[in-house]
Amino acid sequence: MKKGSFLIVLCCVLISLRINAQKTNDTITLETVEITDSLIKRTPFVMAKIDKSQLLSVSVSDIGEYLRKIPNVSGIRKGGGAIDPVVRGFKFSQLNVVMDGGIKIENGCPNRMDPVSSHVEAEDIEKINVIKGPFLLDFGPVLGGVIDLQTEQPCSFQKFELHANALLGYESNWDGQKGHLSVHGGNKKIYFRLNGGFRKYGNYQSGSYDVESATYNSSFKKYNFGAKVGFTLTPKQNILVTFAEVHGRDVLFPALTMDEKSDDTQIMAIDYSAKNISKTIKSFNVKLYRSQVHHIMDNSNRENWSGKQMVADVNAANTGGKAVMEMKFNLHNVTAGLDFENIFKDGTRTMSMQMMGTTSTKKYNLWQEASIQNAGLFARYNTHIRAFVIDFGLRADFNKADSKDTLKIIYNGVDYFNKLNSEFINLSANIGIIRNINKNISMSLAIASGTRSPNMLERYIKLLTIGYDNYDYLGNPQLKPETNYEADLTIKYLNEITGNLYLNGFYSYVNDYISAVLLPSSVVMPATQGVPGVKQFINVDHAIYTGFEMGYTSPQMYKPGGSIVAALTYGFIPTVTKYTITENQVTGATIIKNDALPEIPPFETTINVHYRFLSGKLIPKISYRLVAGQHHVSEASFEPETPGFSLLNVSLVYKVNRTIGITAGINNVFDRSYYEHLNRKIIGTTEKLYEPGRVFHIQINLEI
Repeated sequence: MKKGSFLIVLCCVLISLRINAQKTNDTITLETVEITDSLIKRTPFVMAKIDKSQLLSVSVSDIGEYLRKIPNVSGIRKGGGAIDPVVRGFKFSQLNVVMDGGIKIENGCPNRMDPVSSHVEAEDIEKINVIKGPFLLDFGPVLGGVIDLQTEQPCSFQKFELHANALLGYESNWDGQKGHLSVHGGNKKIYFRLNGGFRKYGNYQSGSYDVESATYNSSFKKYNFGAKVGFTLTPKQNILVTFAEVHGRDVLFPALTMDEKSDDTQIMAIDYSAKNISKTIKSFNVKLYRSQVHHIMDNSNRENWSGKQMVADVNAANTGGKAVMEMKFNLHNVTAGLDFENIFKDGTRTMSMQMMGTTSTKKYNLWQEASIQNAGLFARYNTHIRAFVIDFGLRADFNKADSKDTLKIIYNGVDYFNKLNSEFINLSANIGIIRNINKNISMSLAIASGTRSPNMLERYIKLLTIGYDNYDYLGNPQLKPETNYEADLTIKYLNEITGNLYLNGFYSYVNDYISAVLLPSSVVMPATQGVPGVKQFINVDHAIYTGFEMGYTSPQMYKPGGSIVAALTYGFIPTVTKYTITENQVTGATIIKNDALPEIPPFETTINVHYRFLSGKLIPKISYRLVAGQHHVSEASFEPETPGFSLLNVSLVYKVNRTIGITAGINNVFDRSYYEHLNRKIIGTTEKLYEPGRVFHIQINLEI
């Protein structure tokens, strides 16, 4: 271990971490995911909740990595961080990922080096809500699920107070160092929270238990800072002003053709809230925000930089707002509101080739002043009648898009870029019924139709390798929206003596599913060297997702405890075209029936056990994860099968006192060499990007 790293670990041990690990008796803890009694009984859909104490009880290098602990939630790894969440096989803009209940961030990178979750640091999180399926319509159009990242908020005090939290952490293997400082305080009129942090991780090594380990160019550096200031206008009215910046530097992605040279994100928001306005109106909230991302990628860390320089520069912005009113009429709860967002994107890619002493430079548009506006109205109604709880939601969206691109693509007599603008009116709705059979058992059925319009990438991307397969992709401004018709059936059992159990099954039929078709070389040639051709996004008839998940957790009243969770998603598309490639040339095509959807995770289960010593101050934990091989793979996307694996992690949480505590542990105890099915391939090879090998970690915090 390096001298500097040893000093960091020593400082960590001396400073320490406070773990707020108190649990209530009405909580199900599945791995590190909480599902509370009230949520279980009042929501007909599956909702997982993660709070700050759970995030502090483990070592978190990336929010996307942590989300993979939730059943039926996985992630796509392309480098050391910025893991892109996948929920029940739905990914990218099929998911609605928001910050603080409504702030949206448009990623700059076409290859999603910077998913929304990468613009928020784990140490700033207060809680995370993950809703599976198109059931929560309050945050915008949703097809496959919602991930709401709620950051810590300032609070008022009767008289002036000042508090602080400091965190330091270290992870071996990739010499991962992180730190965070948060200061909050104020009085009953003005209150604030200031925060800042850094992350510096090197290249990691894969496991070496049964094969020789490999070192991946996966290092990254990030730092962030922000401020929130609240003002109490009256005892019932408040205003909150938010400002935050997140910066990434030299973030390496061995599975992509370029790396992230820099990523600069700025977030601004203002919130107005009023509570208990009358007997009927319980709250009224208004949010206005703007997020901006400046993202630069290049291949300066690659061996081919001297002969070929590639640089991409993208500016993305999302400006929007939201107004929500909550009302209560006896046993009837009504939520109604409206929201709006405007997405703007402009970017270019420059390629310079060095040949025989001369330089040839070409410049391509990735997007040219492209924009998408979406305005929506939504309402939700909830009531209970005897042993039944009824939940109903409705949403209407007006979606409009345009671009200033000039590309002409004519295929089968259709000029795809003749009409760049599009307008859609989309309707989404859901209904859920919960039947409380007795005080311990409930059964729920939720049925929904969720619609989302094509995103900026699918509409306007210009000749870039952004998919799982090795093709350049071209946008299609004439795409239609996707609609997910889904049904969820859930059974829940809650008992303080014997433990808590839930079992869920779901079925999704996605109409007008967005896929891609190969364009003839006579129509358009690829812009990326070495790819066999160009695919353009199109709508196909439909795709199907189905699966289940279950979880059991032991009672909270006993010192020993544990949990077990298991989940499976199965996805396929009825008809798809497979293209035969010979020496980077497309030489034929065949139709495949019921081909698997690509990037669907396999069946997995996780078993957790723990014991509470010293009245819960000292808690050792063991986690054993079993993942099956994935043999249902997409033939059309040349997706290889993935072997199964098992993984053992151990950790220890020690709460020294109200101020001091320590978390330490070992991930991948046996130094297994393994990779997740959704990990992308190393660029230029057929080898998957392996996960890190054995990692010793320690995390500490001081709260005053």
